[in-house]
Amino acid sequence: LRSVARMPAAHSILLLSLTLSQALAFSVHATGLKAGSFSALRAPAASSVLPRSSQSSVHLRPWGLRQPPVHRTRPGPLMTSLSGGGGDCTAVFVYVSCKPGTEEGFKAASLDNAKNSVQEEGIARFDCVQNVDDPSKFVLVEVYKNADAPGKHKETAHYAAWRDAVADMMAEPRAAVKYRNCFPATAADWDVTPALAGGGADGEKADLVAVHVFVECKEGTEEAFRAASLLNAQNSVKEPGIARFDVLQDLENPRKFCLVEVYRNPDAPAEHKKTEHYNTWRETVADMMAVDRKALKYTNNFPAADANWRMASL
Repeated sequence: LRSVARMPAAHSILLLSLTLSQALAFSVHATGLKAGSFSALRAPAASSVLPRSSQSSVHLRPWGLRQPPVHRTRPGPLMTSLSGGGGDCTAVFVYVSCKPGTEEGFKAASLDNAKNSVQEEGIARFDCVQNVDDPSKFVLVEVYKNADAPGKHKETAHYAAWRDAVADMMAEPRAAVKYRNCFPATAADWDVTPALAGGGADGEKADLVAVHVFVECKEGTEEAFRAASLLNAQNSVKEPGIARFDVLQDLENPRKFCLVEVYRNPDAPAEHKKTEHYNTWRETVADMMAVDRKALKYTNNFPAADANWRMASL
């Protein structure tokens, strides 16, 4: 400090700034704090990829799946390295319950909207699936590449036409849940095929089964669950009977995940459960479950063709 006192004022300030930065870095390293762990002090609430104007008609929770608000922090080093980047996209699951007798009308309007939506620059996917056990219930899986994309989508003519067409078909207000992508990690592997994104025909319908598996982990097990699920997904997409195997993490409650498993035939789920990677995953995460896993089965409406579900890198 005596040496600092003899320096010109500008040099002294620079040296002290560097010294304080080094001290802070050592403190963070010594205490084991992750990079980005201070961001909760200034990070905005993770409430809104959907524009504020749309929130009056869209309830941000599906039936009965209420989740308490949590403080969000940016992903730490472990989360980023495990995902190969991750978080490039935001997947919005829009839950719809139609009035009896309106299912076909809703499906037709939604298919037209989806075919146009995947041509938008900010949209990677716009899947439309229908509940196997209750055909009056649909899920629109809207995968956005950036924070501006949902707002721009709602400015399009095809969205406005869909919104007006289905308004009187709703048995209850639509609900939405937002997720960050864990696997696939990059937007490129979420994109529909260039042909579909360019307005081309979807192709002949394949009878796929999409299983949405909902998981809630015990506090403190999120990273371990995520790591085990990424390894399982990376191996599962190589199975001949699997078209997709996505891993998503709830933006409001990081203890909650959704696994989107898309199977090509009725035998594929059973074959999947015989694999070494599935059984390793099951045993690894068994003690991490806060509640029993829940699964809902859907049939694919859009995309129709098998080829339009596959990851680009496969």
